[in-house]
Amino acid sequence: MAITILKASGQPEEFDIQKLVNSLIRSGAPADAAEDIAGEVAKKLTLSTKTKDIYRMARKLLKHYNLAAGMRYSLKKALSSLGPSGYPFEQYVGRILQGHGYSVEVGQIISGYCVKHEVDVVAKNGDEHFIIECKYHSDGGKPTDVKVALYIHSRFNDIRKAFELMPGQGHYVYQGWLVTNTRCTTDAIQYAECVGLRIMSWRYPETGSLEKMIEEKRLYPATILPSARRKSLEALFRNNFILAQDIADVDEEVFLRKSGLDHRTARSIKREADEICPCTP
Repeated sequence: MAITILKASGQPEEFDIQKLVNSLIRSGAPADAAEDIAGEVAKKLTLSTKTKDIYRMARKLLKHYNLAAGMRYSLKKALSSLGPSGYPFEQYVGRILQGHGYSVEVGQIISGYCVKHEVDVVAKNGDEHFIIECKYHSDGGKPTDVKVALYIHSRFNDIRKAFELMPGQGHYVYQGWLVTNTRCTTDAIQYAECVGLRIMSWRYPETGSLEKMIEEKRLYPATILPSARRKSLEALFRNNFILAQDIADVDEEVFLRKSGLDHRTARSIKREADEICPCTP
């Protein structure tokens, strides 16, 4: 018998066990383990079960199987924890792009044709210049709508017009980006495709989506580490440990000294970072 569950938006949805299996496999679980975990979760479902409850149950079971896979399964929640101001998300997006070969500046004031703009991320790759606005949501179920895409494209057009009037800028290619940690609405995607605004969001586009950009280079945020609580994260960000890889790449004694954390917490965080980013120098 089909079981109806509640999505994050409050809308009912039929539970799809294969969808859960696929998400577990993407996190690194072998197919047989993913099927076993999904089967255990399915046994506990009721008519009032929410998608976040399913995620929580699956994550708990997956962590018992494999700590690193369990952390990877927490990626969307980890992105939602890059707050509350949104500035850590901007820094994190900059680090993702650096990991993919872009040169990056975060938090720049740029003069447009009409007014000045505070731009979240400016990225360059050869002759291509990208003006990137980051839309952070603490609620992972809240989509980014068309109003955000309209606003970002309008700002980008003002900046592009000013750039193109500068001497020697004619050979550069300019593009605006919208990067968000959640999904975008259908209208936002349709508008962006129409005007040439690039979107990098959760599960969109098929090639170059946010989670794929992260997974390809293992550019996990420090928020993915279970021992990194709110106060610990503030200290880590303050000391430029944005990625789990930043922590894995340094010697434990160096991390203990530079993290700004008590040694017990720092050692737990270091162990988890080494687990999820094992291929370090």
